[in-house]
Amino acid sequence: MSLIDGMISECGSETIRLAGELLELQGRWSETEAMLTAVKDSHSVKFSKLEVAIGELERDLGKTASSLLKKKKARKAKSSEVRRLQRQIEGDAGLASHGIREAKGALRSEFQARLAKISAFLGSLECIRNRDLALATIEGGMSVVQSFQNETPLTLEAEEARLSGCKGDLAVVDGDFALILADLKYACFLPTCSDGREGKDRVPGEGGGDAAPGLDEATGEEGA
Repeated sequence: MSLIDGMISECGSETIRLAGELLELQGRWSETEAMLTAVKDSHSVKFSKLEVAIGELERDLGKTASSLLKKKKARKAKSSEVRRLQRQIEGDAGLASHGIREAKGALRSEFQARLAKISAFLGSLECIRNRDLALATIEGGMSVVQSFQNETPLTLEAEEARLSGCKGDLAVVDGDFALILADLKYACFLPTCSDGREGKDRVPGEGGGDAAPGLDEATGEEGA
């Protein structure tokens, strides 16, 4: 009987010990549950913050993508505009070069025509000068003949005065011819189409001396 009582007493003690351990385990479980709840709440808060951050990042990414798309379209439009301007510049340059070639051809033709007129004018002036010299020679010869036919021959001083007058007339004629020839030579070197100084041609006779007669006037005088 005492053995049974001892065993019962031992079982009671073990039961009490196990009950204490159970209570201790229940307390620890409660603490663990509280910790898990706190961790869960913390994770929920962090998850909410992460969701908000992800939403903001998605919005920023959408804005960035939209901005990049707009920039890409603008760059494409600028490239198209640049190509169009390049084509326009090339076309304008081609038209300008074509116009320059045409202007050069026209100026060259005009210059050659002017040279031909000047050459003809020089020939006519040479003929006029030769004719004037011949007339002056004939008049001088006739004067000499008339002077010999006179009853009273001219004195040496009168003869020298007459010869001096003839020389003066010839000098005047030669001087006028030299001025005209100089103006015509200057006209031969007028700026052509290559130097690009249109509108600055010197008018013959502006720099001093008598102005040379026009080609049409000279040809008219020669015909008269």
